[in-house]
Amino acid sequence: MALSFRFITFTSDYGLEDEFVGVCRGVMKRIAPEVEILDITHGVEPQSVQSGATILAQGIAFMPPAVHLAIVDPGVGTKRRGVVIGTRNGPPLVGPDNGLLWLAANALGGATQAHEITNTELMLTPISRTFHGRDVFAPIAAHLALGTPPESVGPKIEVDSLTKIERPVARIDDDHVHAQIVQSDHFGNLQLNVERSDLEGAGILLGDLMELRIGGKVWETRYCEAFAEVAEGRVAVLEDSHRHISVAVNRGSARATLEARRGDPVILARRQQPAR
Repeated sequence: MALSFRFITFTSDYGLEDEFVGVCRGVMKRIAPEVEILDITHGVEPQSVQSGATILAQGIAFMPPAVHLAIVDPGVGTKRRGVVIGTRNGPPLVGPDNGLLWLAANALGGATQAHEITNTELMLTPISRTFHGRDVFAPIAAHLALGTPPESVGPKIEVDSLTKIERPVARIDDDHVHAQIVQSDHFGNLQLNVERSDLEGAGILLGDLMELRIGGKVWETRYCEAFAEVAEGRVAVLEDSHRHISVAVNRGSARATLEARRGDPVILARRQQPAR
């Protein structure tokens, strides 16, 4: 069977300490030996669907046309659905229907169709109640890459019935931006639900001194373009590679320094200069 997609991308919270990732990759290769598997990450915070959804949506923007397989599945073995989501831009998404795929579908132009995964002929049997990544999702992704049409995986379901996750929206209040930490990366940088336009709406421009309020503490910082624009060990606010505003520490970890984590509220404000 001719390949419909040369690539499968793979995102999960499986980590690399165990055999889970390797086994899923092996299952896909047994079914579709010519397909190349691109790992976006397997370091998603365990069971964090919101974090996985954010990482997947950001990562696929830089991937070639592919079947996008994602597994962060705290509801594995329950009645939650497994789904294939077709997108306006073409590449399909495969994974649990728990919101994990929704932001990625939007990043690919929006969901245009969806099918519940029920066809056991395309799965490995017997199906484990605790490892649907191996027995359900990996085989389905491989079959889709080989050109199996999405309708073969199971019945069509309404796109509106899919579980959705939305990125929280920042709020501008006069000269303050009320924000939230939505992601923390390997380096301890803290991505906020804030764009450059939000800061500008509060009168905060590049180079301005700022106050960052989090966890009952106030940190003096600067809105800059690069980590090293502040002294080593100092807090910086900057636009990250995905064009979201992030908090970082030069040569350090903002997560550790600020004792902050995903979901924490943050207030950003231009620091008032003392009168001369």
